[in-house]
Amino acid sequence: MDVVVLVLITFIAATVNGALGYGFSSITVPVALLFYTNRILNPALVLVELVINGYVLFINRKSVPNIWWRVAPILIGLLIGVAIGSYILSLVHPSWVKFVTYFMLLPLILLQAAGIRKPIKAEKAIAIPFG
Repeated sequence: MDVVVLVLITFIAATVNGALGYGFSSITVPVALLFYTNRILNPALVLVELVINGYVLFINRKSVPNIWWRVAPILIGLLIGVAIGSYILSLVHPSWVKFVTYFMLLPLILLQAAGIRKPIKAEKAIAIPFG
């Protein structure tokens, strides 16, 4: 039963991602954490995200040179964040990870759903910490 629910969640999240261009993890992670621990869910989601984002990158490959300078600082921050985040996740109990995920993501998702958005004005200053 859990697998059917996970497939349904993934399908809905992929539909939203296809329509809006983002949102797969924002939908999948909070709901799927109800059924699976982060140690099972994270590796599976990484593989799914690699396929989805690889496909999107392939389709838009002609635009990569135009935006590369904006993406590079985010990738640097991403590499650092993945290393630190993986270490922290290995130390923290799965129940706390679920709680913090809901506590942090749910208000942000609800604000976005309500149409409240704040544009980033200092893109260069936030790129590495955001990544």
